[in-house]
Amino acid sequence: MNLKLELSRWDTQKVIIISLASQYEMNLMFVFAHPDDESFSTGGTIAKYVSEGHNVYTVCFTSIPVRKKEFFTAMGILNVAETFIFDYDDIETHRKELTDSLISLLIQFRPEVLVTHLPYDYHRDHLLTYEIVREAIEWAAHTTQHSNAHLVTRLYSTETTVLIPQPHILVDISKYYLLKEKAMKCYKSQLDKGGEDFYIEFHRYRTLMRGVQAGCKYAEAFIQHPLVQSGPFYPKRNTDL
Repeated sequence: MNLKLELSRWDTQKVIIISLASQYEMNLMFVFAHPDDESFSTGGTIAKYVSEGHNVYTVCFTSIPVRKKEFFTAMGILNVAETFIFDYDDIETHRKELTDSLISLLIQFRPEVLVTHLPYDYHRDHLLTYEIVREAIEWAAHTTQHSNAHLVTRLYSTETTVLIPQPHILVDISKYYLLKEKAMKCYKSQLDKGGEDFYIEFHRYRTLMRGVQAGCKYAEAFIQHPLVQSGPFYPKRNTDL
């Protein structure tokens, strides 16, 4: 596997900037709680991997009519061809349905890489989304349940408004920041929450800060979670490091 690596500087330590995806074509799925989370958190990363020819899927667990329309407009700006949004207004009440639906999406689209919320986010819906993602990844891989079971190989969490203290990966989105901001601005129903232009300013300066750390103009930060890659019920048993 030929991964793209660059070395940069972060204070006195070297930071490795590594692609979430390899140079060969991959499937990446971004799973978030609300319309806007995907653009605020990872809009630049989504645009980057679409542009590079990877298969990118976005999944949103909740919606109301206004935000659903904003979501599809934003996904059009980021050029995402396959996107899924559920009409639930509450994640906790519909946890089982969302878990079952995500398992089906994982098996159908077979992402190697999945990106979602942080497991220590303050927002209850974001925490529930992370838990659902972990459960769906596990059960989608069980051959006892699915003849075409699929095992996700890499799971990442990213920032929304809670920041990562020490990112594992910083993705250079400098070429795609303007697309990210254009997608964020689609969410007119949300932009004044926290004060006028709060979200635009917050995420602009967040990605600028990450860019300073990564040695580029703009970047988005991620942490990687270990996933079990060998088990008696998985479609394959990995036996090499």
